[in-house]
Amino acid sequence: MTKDKLIQDDVFLRGARLRARQKADERDLRGETSRAGAEDFFQALVAAVAVIAHADGQLALAERRKLVEAFLASPAMEGFSVADLAEELAHHARAYSYAPDLAEKQALTTLSISALGPTERQTIRDACHQVITADGLVHPVELGALHRVESALGIDGSEA
Repeated sequence: MTKDKLIQDDVFLRGARLRARQKADERDLRGETSRAGAEDFFQALVAAVAVIAHADGQLALAERRKLVEAFLASPAMEGFSVADLAEELAHHARAYSYAPDLAEKQALTTLSISALGPTERQTIRDACHQVITADGLVHPVELGALHRVESALGIDGSEA
């Protein structure tokens, strides 16, 4: 009998290999779970900013910069690029150009069904607030949009 055949038949070694394989599978599952959470956060952040951006009709350059800063500062954005952000924002812009009411409803639905924790929801709210105040002008329609975003996220508007 060869040494490889003995190793394959050894119950103790097979058990160790099986445990090692299970640990690797658990790590893969945790990685997939965190990736799914990051995807939810990414989608929710972009949807929230889209609601804010289209409230006054445009996403000003200063607002866009604040959004990119918030995007880059968030650890949950690991695995996503600024190009991904730009592509997703363009998708929302197209939806708003065709049917603004339907696009906003879809964005708010994305926020309300997202599986986010309280900290992530507050981070999205804070990013929206930064985007609103970035250009130095706070339009009443933007405040209304922020209220709708907070409601969809399940956040009380008085929290800061």
